[in-house]
Amino acid sequence: MKQCPTIINITFDEESLKGIEYIKSVGFGLEITRYALIMGHLNSIFGGSSIRNVSKGSISGMMNAIPNETVKTVVKTTGKVVSSEVSQTAYSITTANWFFFIDALGELPQIKRELIEKAAGFQALAHQTSPKERLFWRSIHNGCSMGTMLPNK
Repeated sequence: MKQCPTIINITFDEESLKGIEYIKSVGFGLEITRYALIMGHLNSIFGGSSIRNVSKGSISGMMNAIPNETVKTVVKTTGKVVSSEVSQTAYSITTANWFFFIDALGELPQIKRELIEKAAGFQALAHQTSPKERLFWRSIHNGCSMGTMLPNK
């Protein structure tokens, strides 16, 4: 198990604060990527090329009652997805490339770790004259979490 130091009375310069914000944004960006992968994969299965048009009959009256155009678009799209043929959906489920999908999702934590390591490495090099900041960034580079090194206030 790695030892992560507790750094007391550390003050961050502007460059370190930017680095910390970057690391936070990496986590958020990869969460968005994870959701996009999941939604894209589900769309390729349930909303594939077999989507039929929503019938104009009984649905047109309901659609005219919806005042918001965005809601209308969502309702139409949902109707198209739901109305796809069962046999086509079953075929899409069996032919979907689940191995690549699972591999892609599984690689996201490693991508996050590599982006954080790279940013922390650059920060450690940039803070040679500030021992506490350098220790902080070297520890982040080596796998420590920011929360474990800073004492509770």
